[in-house]
Amino acid sequence: MSFLDQLVPEDRDIVVSLPYRVGMRVSHSDVTGGDHSDEQEMRALSSILTGYAEEVFGSETVQYIISETVAKQDKWPVWARQLENLEQDCHKAIDLLSDVVDYKEVNAFKQHLMEIGEAVAMAFREVEKLSVFQRMSLYMDYKKDKKLAAQKQLAVKSWDQFLNISMDERRALRSIAGALNMTYI
Repeated sequence: MSFLDQLVPEDRDIVVSLPYRVGMRVSHSDVTGGDHSDEQEMRALSSILTGYAEEVFGSETVQYIISETVAKQDKWPVWARQLENLEQDCHKAIDLLSDVVDYKEVNAFKQHLMEIGEAVAMAFREVEKLSVFQRMSLYMDYKKDKKLAAQKQLAVKSWDQFLNISMDERRALRSIAGALNMTYI
């Protein structure tokens, strides 16, 4: 019997849908790239989910959850329309998992959700042409974020990685991180 079998079907669906829904939330947060960015972000989401489902040396809990996420691809179109309660569902999923798996596995799940969202954000650079003022403003934001990440001992993104994540995507990632009781810079 799996830890997911201990959950009622509605709760199980929340947990299993989150990896896909987090990626969709980040993708839908920025509409400036149009259909081309949507295609690249969906390919990135599908690839990362498949990769995590096949991961041998990672978290067994995460692998099991995401394997079920991938197995239920027929539900992805429905899940894509269920983004309005994502933050509440993140809270609920963490509470649910905390009751059935250990703390380390819960943290691995939270970390993987953030990695999925960030991979989707980095899949396409929505804004290519920046004015000198926009570039300078972004560079100042980058320096501030880089300093804050170093202070909090978080991974520091390269300038190119920073540019690939739009402000709307960054807001979505911060909102998701907050719902997971994490910090995103």
